[in-house]
Amino acid sequence: MGIIQRSRSAQWPLVAEYVFNFSDGFVPLAALNSPSLVNTPKAGVTDFGSKVQPSGVLSGVAYTANDNASTKFLEMLALPLGAQVLSGELVIEQPYVGPTSATLAIGDPNSTGLYLAAQSLVAGALGGATTVSTITNAGADPTVVTLTASGAGHLVVVGDIIQVSGCTGASAPYNGTFVVDSVSGAAIIYNAPLIQTSLTTAGAPAAKYLHQGRTAFTIPGQESYAGGQTYTVQSGQEGALGADIRGTMVMSGGQAATAGRVRVRVTYTIDGRANEVITT
Repeated sequence: MGIIQRSRSAQWPLVAEYVFNFSDGFVPLAALNSPSLVNTPKAGVTDFGSKVQPSGVLSGVAYTANDNASTKFLEMLALPLGAQVLSGELVIEQPYVGPTSATLAIGDPNSTGLYLAAQSLVAGALGGATTVSTITNAGADPTVVTLTASGAGHLVVVGDIIQVSGCTGASAPYNGTFVVDSVSGAAIIYNAPLIQTSLTTAGAPAAKYLHQGRTAFTIPGQESYAGGQTYTVQSGQEGALGADIRGTMVMSGGQAATAGRVRVRVTYTIDGRANEVITT
């Protein structure tokens, strides 16, 4: 034992990201715990739901269109030895459009949802029997849009993603994907920065929403192990084994995706014990 002095040691947190669009491709694993295929020459590829061969596929590489009706395992981030995950998040920048359902879970080779249980990538109908009643931007700032929902219990909360469609003619700029800024009763308010003038709604406007378009990881307690020695439990310490972060994507319906963009962001340090002070 010793006297613990104030600490002057520190290190930068490292940030890694994995971003994919519905039209991109990836090398699928046969199982969650399959060996990495990163260094496998001309490993077969599939798409993230578009059912169209992505650009950049080398000659001799087999492409198989995604059936959008089964489970796919993919490698996302390679953690260096000694990595200790501090935080992470799943950001759905554009909800998936096309498949009946699409979910993504994030874990490691041993656990599908170690960091995040399966999250929907597809926007769903407003809660209850709710439909769109009116859409207006008649206030002082035309970029501020108010969507009024008929019926009760639309379930939308601040920070959700709302996806508007069906507006036609001059009101077509109302269509798109937006982040909800505030909710007041039946009114859902958000900002549409590209709208510059007051619009009159035409067509048959409809809306879907995606709850928690930005979802934080749960960092588990992990027993670290390296060099034949077992250390104390530290959150997210499994990187000591060199385990990478993997995704499990499940789609249903078989329909081709026509939109979708997802970002996975992870913050980590290299073994938190490196920052512990030296005792006297």
